[in-house]
Amino acid sequence: MLTSLVLAATIDIAAARAAFEDLDRLCRADAGRLWNVSLCGPTVFADPKSRDAVTWVDGELKAATIPQEIGIANYGLDWDGRRWTMVMWPLPDDPYDRRALLAHESWHRVQDTLGFKQTGPKNLHLDGAGGRAALRLEMRALARALESGSKNAIEDALAFRAMRHALFSGSAEEERLLEMHEGLAEYTGTALAEPRVKERAAHIAKALRDADRSESYMRSFAYRTGPAWGALIEMKSPHWTRSLKPSDDLALVAQRAWKLKTPKDADAREKKYGGAEIRAAEQARAEKKRVLIAELRAKFIDGPTLTVPMGGGGMTFDPYGLQPLGDAGTVYRSITVSGPWGKLEVTSGGGLVSSDWTKVVVPANADGYTLTLNEGWSKVRGARDGDLTVGRSSP
Repeated sequence: MLTSLVLAATIDIAAARAAFEDLDRLCRADAGRLWNVSLCGPTVFADPKSRDAVTWVDGELKAATIPQEIGIANYGLDWDGRRWTMVMWPLPDDPYDRRALLAHESWHRVQDTLGFKQTGPKNLHLDGAGGRAALRLEMRALARALESGSKNAIEDALAFRAMRHALFSGSAEEERLLEMHEGLAEYTGTALAEPRVKERAAHIAKALRDADRSESYMRSFAYRTGPAWGALIEMKSPHWTRSLKPSDDLALVAQRAWKLKTPKDADAREKKYGGAEIRAAEQARAEKKRVLIAELRAKFIDGPTLTVPMGGGGMTFDPYGLQPLGDAGTVYRSITVSGPWGKLEVTSGGGLVSSDWTKVVVPANADGYTLTLNEGWSKVRGARDGDLTVGRSSP
């Protein structure tokens, strides 16, 4: 239910109005230049804790409460008969980061109409030493290319990318799919936040360097490589997005735009980017990971657990804190899921999402999460002694 009578108690209305108006200015300035459609549309800011919200439709601000069955996250959603952009409150303080986030999520609202489907490939190869090392080399080369405009640096980035894809079967397609989803969204966000590509390049290069030692790249890498490859393409072809196809690969589009040959000899290119240091660091990380994975398996698989079903609700998670556990699924550092049964909010300690995305598992007797059950649902005995699962209450 939307109302203009009662304002959201936990959202600064003046700040929200200013952010909505800023997004409108960005959309009007773009005027459909990037995608031949306006990114302006119904937008809602929502507080994930209180579920208070404020909406913005055609310049009118209203208060709202997000229903329990709708997940609060940064994404595009269908609600109240409209397609919305949802952004979690509070927004970033930095003006560039705030504008980039708002435009990023506005692209998600229209991406299906543009033919770019939402995807969620696992990219598990980016959690191992070899995949991470090759990605870090690519990101360092991309940062140098953006800062210097060097063709050699672009060739280096292409070479490290090709090396990684040669090492891991299927990795090229998995990475491409996420870049054509989150990568394009983040490129759009940065392009509207700073339309001048040369000035924007400095922001993107800084983000690449800041991500150099990230703990997880499986879901987050495209937020860095997508804007980088997109900006490099834009330097040669300002209207490149108008002809982009869902089957394209951003790096290959950049290679054609810069008229570069397919690079070789990736090994010989590593030294100028600190390849030896990167590989040593990744091997050390891999050793620590082996210990961590054993601990996580004991916690989420072998020990007593609580299982909640997924589906029929929303999901919010941190894309920078993921740890795969083989066929069992992936541990998310923080995650919130909801459904007809209620809501599970994991704030620390992590939650294991099964490989088939049907359930979330947390330790049965541990802190770090809050389970709120709706009427008619309860925790019942699981398959093993000590295990619990969420199910319908007995009459």
